[in-house]
Amino acid sequence: MGNVLLVGVVLVVGIVLVTLSFAFLDGTGAPSADASFEYEQTPVGLRMTPVALGTDVAVQLNGRTVTSFESGAAGKSVVIPTAPGDRIVVVSQDGDRSVLVDREIDDREEIGQFISYYTFESGSGDTLVDRSGNGNDGTANGDPRWTGQSLAFDGVDDAVSVDGFRTPVDSVDEFTIAVTYRTDDGGKKQELVEHKSSNDNWLLELKPCSNPQVPSGTCSGDEEYAPVFSVDQSGGSQDEQVFGGGQKAGTRRVLVGTFDGSEHTLYVDGERESTGDYSGEISMGDMTIGKDIEPGNGDYLDGEIYEIRLYYTAFDAEAVRVLTDTMD
Repeated sequence: MGNVLLVGVVLVVGIVLVTLSFAFLDGTGAPSADASFEYEQTPVGLRMTPVALGTDVAVQLNGRTVTSFESGAAGKSVVIPTAPGDRIVVVSQDGDRSVLVDREIDDREEIGQFISYYTFESGSGDTLVDRSGNGNDGTANGDPRWTGQSLAFDGVDDAVSVDGFRTPVDSVDEFTIAVTYRTDDGGKKQELVEHKSSNDNWLLELKPCSNPQVPSGTCSGDEEYAPVFSVDQSGGSQDEQVFGGGQKAGTRRVLVGTFDGSEHTLYVDGERESTGDYSGEISMGDMTIGKDIEPGNGDYLDGEIYEIRLYYTAFDAEAVRVLTDTMD
């Protein structure tokens, strides 16, 4: 079920070719050579391939350069993790820096296979809007604070609950969860996101170096903690935890966890940290953001969350790198 497409999107076998081709825009400094790009939808987002290219170009996603193509690189491609409202801009790398493509992504056939997608820069009130279009909105508990670029959690009673994901299947054998966050307290266990349904459990969390479950030598010091990714069916005992290296509190990070049906892997700021073994399917249901989902367990986040993306598909290492650059 790992390749189940978005809710409301007709299932298609294989990759759907999006018949889009963009010629260079006319303007001062525009290269004289013909150039165009083709786009294909993939579970991650749009695969971008130059059909013809007469100059070196940089590809920007929402104002940030995520990749580049050299002149003559026709046929080579890169996957861009596009989301609703994204903007792709292609700029020549000559002295004139001509804008060759400027396109807003607003079609569901141009984005990745999202389960849910949350940004926090423009929220208000007690509703966290799911921008994937699937209607998986969250409800704030306690009094988390909208900062204009994030949602700030006080480490005491702030959390967000997402009750019952709207998905076409109950279980999947692939997924990717990605979170951009900052914690201000490395000395206590904190939850970023957690799902639990019966014995199915998956999560991204932070554990202090002093926690007995953190492997010896992983980290040290009161201000350091270890990121954790877990996927298992042990009823929440988290027997299949994998750990990242020690991180300093007060620093913004991007954590990505992938599960491909047999292994789950943790990436920290785009770098692969560790991999564990778990085979089978895992459910998609209730999710809690900023605290442990178990009643009576606090483990509240003391810090901020900037973005969360949850996909039906398992990203490979290169896609994780591009996703991390996008979410950083």
